[in-house]
Amino acid sequence: MSKTKNTKKSEKSERPTKKRKSFLDALIRTLLLGQREMVDYMEDMEEEQVQSPFSTMAKAFFSRRLTQIGLIAFFLIFAMCWIYPLINPFDVLFTDAGMTHQPPGINMMRVPRALQNNIDHISAGAGFGIGLSNDGQVYTWGNTRAMGLDDVPQPGSRSGRVVQVSAGLNHAVMLTENGYVYTWGQREFRLPNIPPEIQGRTVFVQAGFQVSGAITDDGVIHAWGNPNLVGAVRNISPQHLDGFANYFVFNRFSMVALVEGGYVQHLSRIEQVYSNIPESVQGRTVDIAFTNHNGAALLDDGTVVVWGWSTAPALTETPAHIQGRTVAIDAGQGHFVALLDDGTVASWGNDYYNQASAPNLSNIVMVYTGAHHNFAIDANGRAHTWGLAGFLMGTDHQGRDVFGRILTAGRVTMTVGAIAVVISTFIGLLLGGLAGYFRGKVDMFIMRFSEAWSAIPFIPFAIMLSYTIGGRMGELGRLIVIMVVLGVLSWPPLMRLVRGQILQARENEYVTAARALGVGELRIIFKHIFPNILAVVTVSVAVSLATSMLTEATLSFLGFGVIEPRPTWGNMLFGVLQSTVIRDFWWRWVFPALAMGISVLSINIIGDGLREAIDPKSQGR
Repeated sequence: MSKTKNTKKSEKSERPTKKRKSFLDALIRTLLLGQREMVDYMEDMEEEQVQSPFSTMAKAFFSRRLTQIGLIAFFLIFAMCWIYPLINPFDVLFTDAGMTHQPPGINMMRVPRALQNNIDHISAGAGFGIGLSNDGQVYTWGNTRAMGLDDVPQPGSRSGRVVQVSAGLNHAVMLTENGYVYTWGQREFRLPNIPPEIQGRTVFVQAGFQVSGAITDDGVIHAWGNPNLVGAVRNISPQHLDGFANYFVFNRFSMVALVEGGYVQHLSRIEQVYSNIPESVQGRTVDIAFTNHNGAALLDDGTVVVWGWSTAPALTETPAHIQGRTVAIDAGQGHFVALLDDGTVASWGNDYYNQASAPNLSNIVMVYTGAHHNFAIDANGRAHTWGLAGFLMGTDHQGRDVFGRILTAGRVTMTVGAIAVVISTFIGLLLGGLAGYFRGKVDMFIMRFSEAWSAIPFIPFAIMLSYTIGGRMGELGRLIVIMVVLGVLSWPPLMRLVRGQILQARENEYVTAARALGVGELRIIFKHIFPNILAVVTVSVAVSLATSMLTEATLSFLGFGVIEPRPTWGNMLFGVLQSTVIRDFWWRWVFPALAMGISVLSINIIGDGLREAIDPKSQGR
């Protein structure tokens, strides 16, 4: 008995929830029909009758799992393309030569766990870092595999343990306790031609932009690699420096040394904006740091003097609270970091990767900076990082973030496709409505015109118009031309669909009644007939949106659409036609292709869902 009751309860709970009826109504139905199944059937029919056509279509549309997936995928991409650039504005003109072809990843500042709490010092390159532990072990992290930095040299017993490491653009150097130098990294940047006269005599090494340098025990500075890029002198003796060099630093364009007695000397043949070192720092400097456009000197009284490019944030935004309190200073490509006497840090300069937004830290004993990465070491030997962690989808040949460009490109591609669909829909509805309702000569003229228009080869004609008209305009004008061209050339299919629907709808009773009441012809078309065929038109518009996006991408891919630097999914794919890019830098074409493919597929799935929801036969009614 208990099992029977439980079964009945479960069956009752499985029934769909329905509007509660009165006891008298249920009793009469049971007495008259005698079968509960018939009562349920009649109740279902009553529910179906009170639902509006729109409610029925909406229920059928949202009940399909595939349609739900398509809606979620499309609106996620749509929202990201429009919201992300508002939260994180993307500069389409921005380039970074030091970050070209960085693979996907966010591990540029991920210090290995084995190195934490055991750090001797750190050096940061473009997208990677090198750390030396207190026991002489070398660790690498970041984008090291593509650069060949995973294969760390193992010094022989004659060389001794490693005492210094330095990271350049795409290579690194190390120095052992017995004065031997080793280099490793990408073949073109490895710079293996180490001067033999420095081996066993080196006391300091430094890696730079395709160049490396060392100071030997006699005070001579040696530079090798590609010194033409920085104008560095190959061998610089103490006589040329007016003293023994304590150390030197590289930036992208030059080489600067700190000479004993606190003097700063520019060592490159090429004059730069920071070549004229202020006289106020000479004889008082205890530390130096150089960005690509500015120099900074830490004086013996804890003040910092910055010079060079006058409009750079590295100069104009120098904090006032660091003066008289700085104990160490370092620099990246466009920013400075200062360690203060109370164990806190301050950073300023270019902040497009948040590299100049130092967190609130304390008990810091040393800071290390390179490119766009910062490492602050506390008293326990633990590293605290801020700056560029990596690129989710890598970078392109100009160091631009592929993820940001995909979202910005998606906004352009979707906008072009949507406006083109609006134009084609307006033309198609207007001409299709006139042809289907008036028939006769009007119908014949419009149909013959659409057939002639359809005979025009679409892609060649669009390329011709885009090239002849858009080539004379700016970026906005070219976008407008592309949208108008796509819209004006793609209306015939929709026009034929609207014409066929109106030919069928104009024979219905509500049209006859409207004519009898004296309603105007255009009012009948646009107010009475169009609302009844709107569902079918919506399906066609949804599919046309996907087609317009693909067409815009095709034009941009062929070089006749939106041009660089404004990104679209099409011209992003156009930029990866070289076989080396397809083979070695897969992220440059895989992610834009996926974004476009998912968007177009999602729109087509939504269109199919609308078609099945509108068609009564697909619902079994």
